[in-house]
Amino acid sequence: MAGEDLSFTLSWADIDPAILPPDAGEPGTEAFRLAVIEFLRQQYEAVGGKVRIVFNDAEKALEVHWKAAEPYTLEQRALDALNRRDFNIAVPLLKAVIAKVPDNPTHLYNLGMVYSDQERLADAVQVLSQALKHSPAHINSLVALGVVHARAGDLDAAIKTLRNALRLEPGNTLAHQDIGACLLKQGHADQAAEQFRASLRSDPANVQSQIGLAQALETDGLLHDADEVYQSILKKAGHGQAAELAKEGRTRIAHTLLRRTGDERPDVVMYCLGALERFQTMTAHEVEAIGREIAILGMKGLDINDPAQKYTLKSLPGSFSGLHLLSLMYCAFKQVKPEAHVGVDFSQEYARALDLHRAEQG
Repeated sequence: MAGEDLSFTLSWADIDPAILPPDAGEPGTEAFRLAVIEFLRQQYEAVGGKVRIVFNDAEKALEVHWKAAEPYTLEQRALDALNRRDFNIAVPLLKAVIAKVPDNPTHLYNLGMVYSDQERLADAVQVLSQALKHSPAHINSLVALGVVHARAGDLDAAIKTLRNALRLEPGNTLAHQDIGACLLKQGHADQAAEQFRASLRSDPANVQSQIGLAQALETDGLLHDADEVYQSILKKAGHGQAAELAKEGRTRIAHTLLRRTGDERPDVVMYCLGALERFQTMTAHEVEAIGREIAILGMKGLDINDPAQKYTLKSLPGSFSGLHLLSLMYCAFKQVKPEAHVGVDFSQEYARALDLHRAEQG
């Protein structure tokens, strides 16, 4: 039994120049024609069957006629291309599917998601709106349309669309999460936190909502609450982007808390004094190397709340706590690049340490 025949029209504008050789990207040229034919022939013949391609110069388009060698529906071909993220094939296949079944919201949703991933946001809005015209209660299309509005910078439209999704499906995890992200961008951190909590009630393991909640709490000044969420993420996430964001968040909070009272930290004074004593026998190049190594280490997150001496350096012997390293870095850059901004203000402690150091030198 032969597979389903496929015929569809593809405009020249739909063809991504990146799939063609550099000298074949000009639509309408013979090089363009030959390169497109070769590309499509390889794509379709690789999965079996026969393909015929007909150019229509008047319409600035081409027709693709393909006959499968085995039972395989057009919808299956489209889904396979989507799963491979082969959008150059997925888009025309989805258009062909939609031409056959124009009122199926799932196919329109899939095409809208492809356009969204390709940053073709106006096309994504048009297709997803078409899906909702046929099926106003299609939750996936509503949520996807909200995301597209957010990507386009229209946060009010995004929130309105996502709230419509929640009216149809209260507790939708992604809708709550994306509303929270929009509200946070608008500066409504307290409202954003409520949305992230609602998302987590539906899906407690949603790492994106956990990160969003922590960032909303941090923005709202609830630093201890935010730090608890960041710590929870680190316990569960281990490695990856979420863990890195949690480490960065904990470091920001620790820096803020260090300066919140405005009081001088005697432990930081002593760390700075020790640094000045170390550096007086070193060259500027050696001091800068220490500062840069700590700065690189700090990108991965330094736990400055833990007094344990769990860090080591290649440029300096010994073991150090996170706060000790931060103090060393501050002093190092003050010595060699005083204009540099290192992300923390230890100016009071550094000034005190300088006075003590000069007094010791007598």
